[in-house]
Amino acid sequence: MDRYTAPELSQTEWAAVSVAFQDAAACGCSAVAATEKPSLLGRVADTLFGARRPTPLANPRLEAIRQFVCTTRRQRRPAAHLVPVLADHGLNPAQIEAIALLAI
Repeated sequence: MDRYTAPELSQTEWAAVSVAFQDAAACGCSAVAATEKPSLLGRVADTLFGARRPTPLANPRLEAIRQFVCTTRRQRRPAAHLVPVLADHGLNPAQIEAIALLAI
């Protein structure tokens, strides 16, 4: 595929990007992935203070997009370690680059 072809994402994929932006704005992009179970101390803190990590998206492809956007925003550079995960889910380099540019 030509690298300069306009990257296209489905409406659902753009929605996952939007969810990630909302998570980041609400400080929901914590250093701990949303799919990891919190420690006992973390659960106690969540109970006492009402803190909640974002719920992982049901679709693994959309969750990969969300995690990439959150991590990229947090690091202020593309989350290179998650690029292979996105590629495994069928995103091409142009799509990944476009998402990264929006997330930085």
